[in-house]
Amino acid sequence: MLSVRTLLYSLYQAARNTIAHDGIEHAGYLAFLGLLALFPFLVFIVALTGFIGEGQAGSELIRLVFSQAPPDMVKALEPRIAEIISGPPQGLLTISILGALWTSSSEVEGYRTVLNRAYNVTSPPSYILRRLLSIVQTLIVSFVLVVLMIALVVIPIESEKILALFGRSFHLDAAINDQIAHISIAVIFIVVSAAYYVLPNIKQTIHAVVPGAAVVTLLWLGTARLLSLYLSQFDQVNLIYGSLGGIIAALLFFYVSNIIFIYGAELNYLLKKALGEKIEQKQ
Repeated sequence: MLSVRTLLYSLYQAARNTIAHDGIEHAGYLAFLGLLALFPFLVFIVALTGFIGEGQAGSELIRLVFSQAPPDMVKALEPRIAEIISGPPQGLLTISILGALWTSSSEVEGYRTVLNRAYNVTSPPSYILRRLLSIVQTLIVSFVLVVLMIALVVIPIESEKILALFGRSFHLDAAINDQIAHISIAVIFIVVSAAYYVLPNIKQTIHAVVPGAAVVTLLWLGTARLLSLYLSQFDQVNLIYGSLGGIIAALLFFYVSNIIFIYGAELNYLLKKALGEKIEQKQ
């Protein structure tokens, strides 16, 4: 059992380690990769859900995710997102899928690198093995997202149809809107926990990744609100960058989010050491 003093020290030291391990610089690299991988990955998801006959599910989940992002960021990305949701060009699907897998796996590999650094992994696997693993993990994430789409969108839609057969109504949009905040929090927590558990080249346990994931989730939600407030109240971004302000806002959001993600990993490492748990690398 950790004392309050140990917990507070770990929170403080995690911030110092984030800086010492070049987390601030790595966050910028991950922000660039995140924006670069975003649209190919969305094309891939919409194409995949359309292939299995659930295109509406892909579109609805994309809207769900971006509804929680700062409005200025969404405003800049919205035109292209709307085009993707309406249906990507069929002739580009093969290229987009290949591009999505490679670019998204680069993002996964970037996260693996910063997590290995946070956990002081000295001998990660070879580059080729890591890239192949990143591609496989990207495919797994895509499959999980498709399942999530079906659970969040298709099941309520089908339930509405069934209720209609019995002369009962169900306000689907209102129900989804009421639960959207809770769903977003749960999705963020699960995704971050899974990343901390799977990506670093060490043997993890569930309880060892939960504290950092919980802190990251809370900080992300708070940061999204503060960034939205800042961008709405102060116009420096648009004043300096003009028409590029929306893209800069998106990069800024990704950048801060990645700093928080790296901080959570550093915190997990310190808590793991404080509890006397051994850091054992995967073979």
